[in-house]
Amino acid sequence: MIPTYQGYPAVSILCSNGMAGNNKWGYVVCFGTIITFIAGIGHVNSFGLIYNDFINETHSTAKSLTTAHGVFAVMLAIGGLILNLVSKKHSLRLGGFLGAVTFTGGSVTTIFISSTNQLPLTFGVVQGIGFGMMVPVCYATMNYYFEKKRRTTVMSVCKAVQGIILMGYPQLLRKLVSSYGFRGTLLIISGISLHTVPGMAVMKTDKKLVKIKAANGNDVEEGKGMEGKSKENVKLLNLAENEVTKEDARSNSNKIRSQIAEFFNLKVLRDPIFFNICLGQSFVNFSDITFFVFQPMLLFQYSYDKSEVATCISVCAGADVAGRCALALLSSLIPVNTRLLFYITTLLTLITRLVVLQIRSIIWMCVVTGALGVLRACLHVASPLVVANHVSHADFPGAYALFMLSTGVVNVLCAPLIGLLKDVYSDYVPAFYALAACCAPCLLCWPIEYLLTRNSSSSTS
Repeated sequence: MIPTYQGYPAVSILCSNGMAGNNKWGYVVCFGTIITFIAGIGHVNSFGLIYNDFINETHSTAKSLTTAHGVFAVMLAIGGLILNLVSKKHSLRLGGFLGAVTFTGGSVTTIFISSTNQLPLTFGVVQGIGFGMMVPVCYATMNYYFEKKRRTTVMSVCKAVQGIILMGYPQLLRKLVSSYGFRGTLLIISGISLHTVPGMAVMKTDKKLVKIKAANGNDVEEGKGMEGKSKENVKLLNLAENEVTKEDARSNSNKIRSQIAEFFNLKVLRDPIFFNICLGQSFVNFSDITFFVFQPMLLFQYSYDKSEVATCISVCAGADVAGRCALALLSSLIPVNTRLLFYITTLLTLITRLVVLQIRSIIWMCVVTGALGVLRACLHVASPLVVANHVSHADFPGAYALFMLSTGVVNVLCAPLIGLLKDVYSDYVPAFYALAACCAPCLLCWPIEYLLTRNSSSSTS
């Protein structure tokens, strides 16, 4: 199963084939995974609910809020790379502990921010790196304990339980903000984030999950017993050794470049179809994340109270869970073209978001938000499968890492612009129209690719 965070992808890790599925500790690992995700990102969809009053009181900009999420997306990938370095000499669980400590540290420092301008550092960088180190540990450990046939089922159950629990999170946060205020709520969230530590503590195995082979350079055998040779032969030997050293340096340099290219699987970038997939999905995923971050603040602008806003968020979370369950059932009955599913879902999402901008009734808003929740589930399930179905199994880890990075880059580049639109017009509606436009690369480029490839195949035949 591919690790993702609300459309943000996480670094894949090569792990062993795993133990038999009947090992009971595997279910403890599942519990730890659920705890880690709830403690880590359970509050993210309620950012607008938590920070709305703070933004108004401090006259902070929406640009910094969107920038924080863009930085978080990039730092997820960075955290995964750091974990890979740590796992070369230490266990994955230790790497997970370091990630939990880093994440909690970022959560604690967020309590003391004076404006949202500090969020890109405390939430984006620190918490992004920490969470990026924890997610691969969870998925790699689960893969270790469960056989391939059971992983999808186990992962679906974990996500369903996680979604059901998070359905009540917006209502809980609303009550916390009302009772304890902004900083009191952040203090409680920091305490909740400490649960990532026991979440990582259960990620144990009987053997190392990651097997990294150290690249050994070619050993140059030095001449021995040369004392009796003439000075001329010594000079010739030194010249020969210098040539060998230069060759080794060039060889090591080429080896490093090839290892980097192999790690990120850069050869897939030569595939225009893969590039088009990354381009379309990166913009759609960015649009999806930013939409749900801004939606609570749009509803506040529509004069909804906190209870109504929390209700809309809970309806979306419940619809997301229902959508995942329905899609799992549907895919077990009939074959599903994941790329077509992603495309159609993107088109329906665009239409539904435009409807959100036209209605004001709380009842209709809940209905439309519920529809967006179901569509969001389809996007998140189909997104990694689109990449997996296009590349070979061997190329997938590197290809998915590139997809992660492309999503992070799009977030960093576009998120500040979306926030700037709100700040310039003092209105969230223009920002939401811009988010709708972010669906265009997928909706326009994918049909063009289809027509070109179809014409190319028909001409060759």
